[in-house]
Amino acid sequence: MKKACIVTLTTDFGLQDPFVGIMKGVIYSISPGATLVDLSHEIERHHVEEALYTVQYAYPYFPQGTIHLIVVDPGVGTGRRPLLAESEGSYFMAPDNGVLSFLFDRKPACTVRAITSQKHMRSEVSHTFHGRDIFAPAAAWLSRGVKPEQLGSVVTDYTRLNIPQLLMSEHGIRGEVIHVDRFGNLITNVQQIHLEPLLETGRALIAEIKGTQIRGLYSAYAENRSDRAGMIINSFNLLEIFCYKESAAEKTGLRRGDRLHLLSAPWS
Repeated sequence: MKKACIVTLTTDFGLQDPFVGIMKGVIYSISPGATLVDLSHEIERHHVEEALYTVQYAYPYFPQGTIHLIVVDPGVGTGRRPLLAESEGSYFMAPDNGVLSFLFDRKPACTVRAITSQKHMRSEVSHTFHGRDIFAPAAAWLSRGVKPEQLGSVVTDYTRLNIPQLLMSEHGIRGEVIHVDRFGNLITNVQQIHLEPLLETGRALIAEIKGTQIRGLYSAYAENRSDRAGMIINSFNLLEIFCYKESAAEKTGLRRGDRLHLLSAPWS
């Protein structure tokens, strides 16, 4: 078998309980040479969309062949299927709850399989801990060189989430806050490239959200030392709303799912 590869772990388990450690123990028991990387175990409980965001913007920084294991699974123990998706040389394992929706419309198309091979699961599968009993062993065997087709057959009827889409018009851009990080920064689904038509006007960029108006695009957090929120392009090239050394979420009362309207206006 091939040399074991990298396996990333993303869960909502936190670190108080032994769940993450147990999953690692299962993986190492099968694939002792695997390299395990914790992306996050602080995903909000049962929040599939937050897990989607975390993996979507993190996985491009890993080499091809990496296995990304995502266990945010409010449907554990039900009829929902465990999935394996392969996209451009990387692998993704997760419940069939829409957390892999960011892959499904990629070009070239990804291949999605339902994990059904009992040979590559633990002999006893509980109703409450598929991370230990299905996903960890399947990821470990895949890292050892087991072929995806040995884990299960291709499926096309997987669950899709309604990922927020941008609306762009001559009147501006309508987007959405998709994540609030631990600093209280409000991260939107507006990419830097989407802003270029507005910025080319030479006018001020304005975001309107729930009656709140935010002005000014900064190149560093410390450029805006006022008590007002500002905007910045973050390290994922997404528009972010921040307050210097404070939580923009707490200061503005805005949260994930809030819609925003971006437009340009004369400098005041």
